[in-house]
Amino acid sequence: MADAAKPAAVPPATDSGAYRAYVLGGLFVVYTFNFIDRQIVSVLQEPIRAHFDLADWQLGLLTGPAFAVLYAVLGLPIAMLADRWHRVNIIAIALAVWSAFTALFGLAGSFMTLLLMRVGVGIGEAGGSPPSHSLISDYFPPNKRAGAMSVYSLGIPIGSVLGILFGGIGYHAVATWYAENGVPGWLDAIGATEPWRVAFLLVGIPGILLALVVKFTIREPQRGRQDTPPAVETAATPAAAKTDKSKALSRTLSVLFSKPGFWLIALGAAIASLVGYGLFPWVLSYFVRIYAVDLPLSEAVARAAVPYAFVVGGGGFVGTLLGGWLTDKFGTKWLGAYLAIPAIALVISYPLHFVALSLPVGAAAFAVLAVGSALLSVWYGPVWATVQNLVPPDMRAMSSAVLLFVINIIGLGIGPFATGALSDFFRESYGADALRIAILVIALLVLPAAALFYAASRRLSKDWEAAR
Repeated sequence: MADAAKPAAVPPATDSGAYRAYVLGGLFVVYTFNFIDRQIVSVLQEPIRAHFDLADWQLGLLTGPAFAVLYAVLGLPIAMLADRWHRVNIIAIALAVWSAFTALFGLAGSFMTLLLMRVGVGIGEAGGSPPSHSLISDYFPPNKRAGAMSVYSLGIPIGSVLGILFGGIGYHAVATWYAENGVPGWLDAIGATEPWRVAFLLVGIPGILLALVVKFTIREPQRGRQDTPPAVETAATPAAAKTDKSKALSRTLSVLFSKPGFWLIALGAAIASLVGYGLFPWVLSYFVRIYAVDLPLSEAVARAAVPYAFVVGGGGFVGTLLGGWLTDKFGTKWLGAYLAIPAIALVISYPLHFVALSLPVGAAAFAVLAVGSALLSVWYGPVWATVQNLVPPDMRAMSSAVLLFVINIIGLGIGPFATGALSDFFRESYGADALRIAILVIALLVLPAAALFYAASRRLSKDWEAAR
C-alpha cells in the first residue's frame, strides 16, 4: 500500500522522429479529406444551382448552416469524449461517417435531401479536429506545437485545392465523357446521371478506407507526456481534486472564462473564419459566372477552378506555414506575437482582395488574390497553438471544441449564407455585379477580426503564464 502513495510514472515520449512525422502526416491527410469533402459542394455549387434551380441564399444554406450547426454543437460532447476516451478511434469513426454522407450527397434527388446529407457530413466532421489537436499536443512539445499545428492546418488549403481541382476538372471530364459516350449503366442504375454527382462518390468512398488505416496504424499516446511537469492524476491526489470527468465542459469553461484573452481570440478567429468561409465558394462562383457567359457550364467551372486552385492552395499553403514559422520565431521574445502577426496579416489582406476583384479576370487578378489568400491564412496555426497552451493537457480537446463551436457557429454558419443572401439583395440594384459587391462587403470584416487579435495579444503573456 505504501507504493500507492507515489506519483504515477508517465511514460517518456520515446517515439521516433519518423513515427511522430507519420502521425502528423496521417492527421494532415485526414484533415485534407475533411476539407475535400467539405468544400467540394462549394466548387460544384453552380452546376448544383442549375440542376435544382436554386437561389444564392439556398446555396449559402447548403455550404453554411446546414453543415455548421450540428458540426459546431456536436463538437463539444465529442471533445468531452476525446478528453477521456481513445482519440484515434474517434477520428477513425468520424472520418468514416462524413465520407459516407459525402458519397450519399451525390445521390440526392431534392434540395431537402441535399440539406440532410450536408447535416450528416457536419455530424461526422465534428469528430475530426478536437481529438486531432489533442493528439498533436501529446506528440509535440510546447515550443514546437505552433509549427506542428500549422502543418496539420495545411489540410485546409491542400484539401481545398484538391477539392477545387477534382471538382472542377473532374466534373468537366465526366461531362465530356457523358456527352460522348452516354451515362454508364451502373451509374444510371444508382441515379448518378448528372456529371457533378460522380465527384461526390469518388471523394467519399476512399475516406472510408482511410479510416481503417488510421485505426490500425496510429497509436494512442499518454496524455500530457510532453508537458513539464506532466499533468497526471496520481493515487496521492486528494479525492476532492479528482474532478468528475462528466463535468469536463463546465471545468473547461470555468478555466476559459478566467482568461478574457481566450474570448478575444475566439471572436477574432470566428470573424476571420466568417470572411474565409464567406469568400471561398463565392469568389469561385464569381469567376465561373463570368466565364459561363461565353462557355458551357462544365468548361466554365474547369476554366475557373485551375487558377483558383493556385489562389487557395498556393496562397493558403504559404500563409499557413508562414504564420507558424513567424510566430514560433518571434513568440520566444514576445508571446503577443502569436496574435499580433495574424492581426497585421488580416489588415493587409483587404486591399488586396479589393484590387483583385476590381481587375479584369485574368492572371493578374488571380496573382493578387493569391497573396490576399495567403495573408488570410496566417492566423490558423498560431491561434490553435495558443489555445492549446492556455489550458492544462486534459482540457485541450475540450478547449479546441469550444473554439471550434464559436468559429463554426459564427464563421461557417453565417459566412457562406450571408454572402449568398447579400448577393440576392444587391441583385436588383447592381445586376450582374451584385455578387462582387457582396464579397467585398464580407471581406471588410477582417478589420474587426484584426482588432480583436491585437487586443488579445496585449494580455496573452499573463494568460499563458497562468496556464503554466
